[in-house]
Amino acid sequence: MKMSEKQRVKTRTILDAAERLFLDLGYVGTTMDAVANEAAVTKQTVYRYFPSKADLVAALVRGFDGEGARFTFGDETLEEELLRYGNAFLTRHMTARNLGFFRLMLAESREHAELGEIFRSQAQPKWHGVLSAFLADRLDAATVSVDEVAHLFHAMLSSPRTAVLMGNRPPLSEAEIASHTSLVVSVFLDGVCKTAKGS
Repeated sequence: MKMSEKQRVKTRTILDAAERLFLDLGYVGTTMDAVANEAAVTKQTVYRYFPSKADLVAALVRGFDGEGARFTFGDETLEEELLRYGNAFLTRHMTARNLGFFRLMLAESREHAELGEIFRSQAQPKWHGVLSAFLADRLDAATVSVDEVAHLFHAMLSSPRTAVLMGNRPPLSEAEIASHTSLVVSVFLDGVCKTAKGS
């Protein structure tokens, strides 16, 4: 095994250990010592790859929300493409892992501003950038702010998440995601996207 492959394996082992601890103990409750113990490596090894807990969180966020950067819109109608995107977005954001990290961010970012900054700068822009670029080609920028419209679409898609995070309901099933996405796209197209080009 090449050294670079060994490093990748070790990095993955450390990140997997950190993820389990963050989701179980929270940000404050997780120490670098605990991560080292969980990963069965020395603390020096953890610090060699990740200088701080914030670096661990950032690496995990890049890993679990990187899907947004890989989503590719096609050439179907605006409605069909938004439905496909909405289903992908919600499916990704309703995973236990994603919900757990979002819960962690909400609970601890007030006392640890670096958490909020990580989510704001590294997680959200990936999905938002893909959607904004798509909408920029479909909407009349003279009449709407594409950036605001993309935020609005994401807000509508994410509206069930609060109830899930508060434990008032389970994460949406595949059928519920499809139904909710269909409603959101319908409302979105009927209102904001009347300015769409060739929708």
